[in-house]
Amino acid sequence: MCMRVSKQLLVWSQEHTYWIASRFLILGFELDLYSPSEYCMVYWYMHVVFIKLIEKMQLRILASNENSRRKGKKKKDHSKDSVRDTPFPSSCLLLQCYVLLSEGLSMLLAALRKESKSFQSPSIFNTEQERFMQHFDLLQKAQIPECITYYSFKEAAAQAHMADVMKYNFFKEIQKIIPSLKGSFASEPEKLAELRQIEQVAEHNRIALNI
Repeated sequence: MCMRVSKQLLVWSQEHTYWIASRFLILGFELDLYSPSEYCMVYWYMHVVFIKLIEKMQLRILASNENSRRKGKKKKDHSKDSVRDTPFPSSCLLLQCYVLLSEGLSMLLAALRKESKSFQSPSIFNTEQERFMQHFDLLQKAQIPECITYYSFKEAAAQAHMADVMKYNFFKEIQKIIPSLKGSFASEPEKLAELRQIEQVAEHNRIALNI
């Protein structure tokens, strides 16, 4: 029993840690802390954080469902729990949109950097690695996520190709998810506004890929 509770607390704390990390990275955009030449590394780091966040969220949901089954609740109570748990799958789908968006943008920018030298502006003051540490130093010191370094980013960027961006079409996948989320968040104006922003970014980039 104690072991199970400890594991649940660990998953809960990890989920919230990654949520804070994601907000930290998004805040950098809101405060204009990143230059266009740094967007690629930022989107890449966001993608890694979002992947970890959705993993922890799913673990929490599975643990919650397992607890409900263990308690052997009556069918009526179980039905109430199902209604109460409905937002969680929607939250996972919304987070999946961010996973796809950050992955698509990071791969697109990496491919553009490599194939057309776009979004590259070498600085005489510091290197790309130094800028990486400047933006992610706190996360790196806290090992959020673990085993992620500047060289991990460089390796991922080197493997990005425009053909893969076209093949996987992350932005089109987002557009497939959005309609179901609009119904789930129909009574939440802030979530709907968030969905519209995601949808616009996905649409603009999907069109750009087809030009």
